Amino acid sequence: MRPMASDHAVPTLLDAIVPTWTYRMVQGRDVQASPERVAQAIRETSLDEARVAALLVAVRTKGESRGLNRPFVQTGDFEPGFVRLGEDEEEVCIGFIGRPWPGGAPERAVGDAAAFMAAEALDAVKVAVSIRCAGASYGTLLITETRIVVGPLAAGRFNPYWRLVKPASNLVRSSLLRAIARHAESGMLS
Repeated sequence: MRPMASDHAVPTLLDAIVPTWTYRMVQGRDVQASPERVAQAIRETSLDEARVAALLVAVRTKGESRGLNRPFVQTGDFEPGFVRLGEDEEEVCIGFIGRPWPGGAPERAVGDAAAFMAAEALDAVKVAVSIRCAGASYGTLLITETRIVVGPLAAGRFNPYWRLVKPASNLVRSSLLRAIARHAESGMLS
């Protein structure tokens, strides 16, 4: 597992929740809006607003995700067992523990962040997703970061599955970032 690269980095909630990981994906997007507007858009943007993400998640969930017009951070990617792991003014973290590959057993319900952090994922994966923003001279940098901890008994099933689904997962995250940016830049916040 890989730890945070620098002791000089500004810590995030995700660093406290998943300090080491097997896989890590980071994507960012410049947004022409204030950090406050972007932080609000993170909490308000629904999966339906992220067209590519909505389509790919609908395929994955066999249509169960269609028409659920709730903010993404309240629903994750519609996997059973997603839980809010933490949030502050600039960041929201969600996650789940389970076996997402075909034929994997149902996900284990995790009640809260403490249970998530304490759980050992021996035959499953722990997935934590952070969506956060930071002010910049041009507006705001919007970032999504996903960290996956693969349990030792899950590696044989998860690793080939991940090689197959990672490109679609990247598309979901970039689509979500575009939707949050549109939401923040349009001024259509509640």
